[in-house]
Amino acid sequence: MIELVPFSAPHRAALLNLRLAPGQESWTHLPAELLPEIEGHPARQAATVLENGIPLGMFVLSADERVEWYAGQPDPQALTLNGLSLDRGAQGRGLGTQVMDALPEYVARTFPYARRLLLCVHQTNLAALHVYRKTGWTVLRERQGKRGLLWVMEKKL
Repeated sequence: MIELVPFSAPHRAALLNLRLAPGQESWTHLPAELLPEIEGHPARQAATVLENGIPLGMFVLSADERVEWYAGQPDPQALTLNGLSLDRGAQGRGLGTQVMDALPEYVARTFPYARRLLLCVHQTNLAALHVYRKTGWTVLRERQGKRGLLWVMEKKL
C-alpha cells in the first residue's frame, strides 16, 4: 500500500538515488531535476510516494503558468501534475495505479480549492496512458512538447 505525503528533507537522499526504467528518461524528470525547480517556488509542491515508509517516487503539483499552457486558459481551480517518477525497482506492481487512485484524496487535503488536475503525457508512453485512462483521466487536447506530441489530460475532482 502506498501513501502520498508532502516532500520533506528526510526523503531527499532516497529520491536523489531514484532510477528510472530504461527508456523513461524521455518521458519524465528525475527528482534531482525537479527538486531545484520547486525550491523557493510556493506555487509548486513536491509530493513523495511512500511504500511502507520508504520513498519510491515523487511528483510535483503546480498552480502556476503551466495551468494556462495545459488548459489553454487560466483556471484558478486547476493544478498540474508534473514529473511523476517511480523507482524502476518499484515498477510493474501497480504502484502507478495506486498513486493515481490516491491522488484525489491527497489533493483534497493539500489543495482544497482544486477542482481539476491536468497533466501532459507523451503519446508514445502507452503504459502511462493506460494507467491514466484506467483511473479516470480523459484527453482534453493535443500539444506539441519539447520532446514530441503530448496529450493534455484532465481529471475532475
